[in-house]
This record gives sequence, structure tokens and C-alpha cells, in this order.
Amino acid sequence: MTGEAVSSKYYMLGFKGWGKGDVMRMAIGDIHGRPYWKNYLGRDFTDFYILGDYFDGYTTSFEQEYKNFEGICEAARKDSRLKLCFGNHDYHYLRGIPMERYSRFQDKHYRTINEILEQNMDMMKAVYVTSDNYIISHAGLSNVFLEKMHSAGVKNIEGINEAFKRDRGIFAFNGRDIYGDDPTQSLIWIRPKSLISHPVLGFNQIVGHTQFREIKVIEHSGMKFAFIDTGEKESIYEF
Repeated sequence: MTGEAVSSKYYMLGFKGWGKGDVMRMAIGDIHGRPYWKNYLGRDFTDFYILGDYFDGYTTSFEQEYKNFEGICEAARKDSRLKLCFGNHDYHYLRGIPMERYSRFQDKHYRTINEILEQNMDMMKAVYVTSDNYIISHAGLSNVFLEKMHSAGVKNIEGINEAFKRDRGIFAFNGRDIYGDDPTQSLIWIRPKSLISHPVLGFNQIVGHTQFREIKVIEHSGMKFAFIDTGEKESIYEF
């Protein structure tokens, strides 16, 4: 990775950074059963992005994860400002995908998790694009994967969401690196090195998936890449 880490525009453990003008948008990284998101519902934001991985936590129980996800979905149905992504730890519970099982897969609870995910997939997307050119997804969008989508007839970035509805297999794990550090990987698997070296030109990106000790923003070729999965640390990115 190249570029300078920037840490002035995020909320972490009591330190505030504010959005520009009248726009206050927030994003929170991988959930894994943690209820931190509840602490920010009362704030005056225009959009609040939750970047997925609702299950398969390191320290949370299935019961905690299920109840937490249920609460997220209830809140999102009441408030359209909450925008939900899905991650790889949600994907492997869905129907119509290759037989893929990632770390901490809960075979015992597969059917129950599948049921609540399928009931709420109408609210979840793989990717969001803002009017000021931010791409928001679980892991990030490379120009290689975008070109693959263009070749399959997808006309624009948000068209990937519709393509996924037609064929959930397009997000299946691929590439040579066992951790997903390959530019051919999809928006739920790609890792930072491959994302930064194969950017979608003209777009900043906000992603989770790969854990850092604190929110990290890397500037490269005039674009910003915000990595906001901080594990057990409670942190919100504002942009």
C-alpha cells in the first residue's frame, strides 16, 4: 500500500469528526453481532451505511447475532436512511450460491440464519454509489471485477446489484490467494492491496472486511480508500 493514513474524519471512542456542509453520512464496519450501531441512531445523519457481516462473530453467540440482526432490519424498515450491505459472512448462508463455507460458519444454525437473511435481502445491497462519487460496499470494487461485470452486460456500478439478483454465483470466491487478495475478487472478498492497486478511477471507497486497529484512510492516485472494520473497537466513519 502507498499513501498517507488520515484519521481526522471519524468517530472513535469519543473523538468526533463532522461531515461537510449539510450532509452527515456515517458508515460502520463489520457487525458480527455487536450492537454498536444502536448508539448512533439518534444522531442527525442523512444516510447511515452498515457494511455487513452480521453473523459469525468471534465472541458473540448465535442468539446475540440473530437478535442484533433482527434489530438492524427492524430499524432499517422504519428508517430509509439506514442502508444495509451484505458481506461474505452473510453470503455463505444464502440460497443459490456455490457450496462455500468460510471461517466460523455456523452449520448448526444454517437454516435459521438463511431464513432471516432471505426475508430481508430486499433491503440489502452489494454496493451503493453516492452522488459525490463514493463507492460503499463490504470489501471494495476493483476495476477488474467491474470490467467483468461490464462484459456481462452490466451498464453501471449499481447495476451489479441487479446482476446479483439474477445470479448470486457472481460473488463466489475466486482467484489464487486463499485470503482473497486478488483483483478478480468481488465486492465481498477483495483485500486492500488488490483494491488499491486496481481502483475504479474517479471514486473514493469506504469498505470493511479487512480488520485494522483503527479506521485507516489511504490516499492513492487522487482517491481515498477508507478501511473501517476495527473489530471490537466501537468506531463510526463520517464522510
